[in-house]
Amino acid sequence: MTINKNNAKIRENSASLQEIKMKKLFLTLGLLAVTAIPSIAAEKYATVNVEYVMSKYPAAQQATETLRKEEMNIQKFVMTARQDLDKTPDAQKKAKEQKYNKELQQKALNLRKQEETQGREIYSKFDAAVKATAKAGGYTLVLPAALYGATDISDAVLKNLTK
Repeated sequence: MTINKNNAKIRENSASLQEIKMKKLFLTLGLLAVTAIPSIAAEKYATVNVEYVMSKYPAAQQATETLRKEEMNIQKFVMTARQDLDKTPDAQKKAKEQKYNKELQQKALNLRKQEETQGREIYSKFDAAVKATAKAGGYTLVLPAALYGATDISDAVLKNLTK
């Protein structure tokens, strides 16, 4: 049954979705969040704990909760569709299955678009907060990992995000 395969794929994708988004954010941050500030003084380095900041950032928490609710709604839809298909006569089953698969694909597409939009908005604000914090502190380089001798500016970034 095609809807069962789609349901399994959605569960797989839903379970690892947040992990993938965080890995993507770490990678993007690692590549893009290096903030160079012209300075004559000695170089100052800082680190930011992305996971910590995102776990405390209300907008990220709200986005995660919204996406989680939408994933649950999709899972409920799949369960309802499966129950309906079990009760449907064989002559009508294929047409209903196609209808449900089309709806499921649309719901999954909408979820992906919502994730991308919210992810971009949150990353943009996070990136701006990192840059503002780095500039205010005179840091020449900000990395998303622990660096010996670097200052952790995670709390300052969080403060800038929640202004």
